[in-house]
Amino acid sequence: MTTRFQRAGRTLSLLGPLRWLRLSGDRHPLYGYQQVSFLGWSFEEPDAEKLRVVERAVRTAPTREEWVIDTSRRNWVLVPTRLLGEGENPVASPGFDERVSLAMRDQDFCARALLDLDAMLDTLRGLAAPGKATEADPA
Repeated sequence: MTTRFQRAGRTLSLLGPLRWLRLSGDRHPLYGYQQVSFLGWSFEEPDAEKLRVVERAVRTAPTREEWVIDTSRRNWVLVPTRLLGEGENPVASPGFDERVSLAMRDQDFCARALLDLDAMLDTLRGLAAPGKATEADPA
């Protein structure tokens, strides 16, 4: 479990208890290349206020790539739009793994997306727990 994973869990938990969490974006443990960043999670009790806070963090964080949050299923997903497919549910469309694989070949994109994810987590932490926004929290 990486420090970034723990940080994402602590940050999202400021909004409420988590049922599930998945983070991609750290370096591959065997090969060392940067992986494509995205974040998936589910709250024990999802609600509109939690979604508003997360959407505000995504909208206001200083990012280099365009991101989208999908709440169409039980698990919410925060993902760069570059990974989206076509159709009714672009996050869950066929070929997601192929799009991730193609994006991983662009290591500059992966690095930018990871910086974006960190910025969004910082912003979310500030919105969810304003008094703790200035505390150092290593990535």
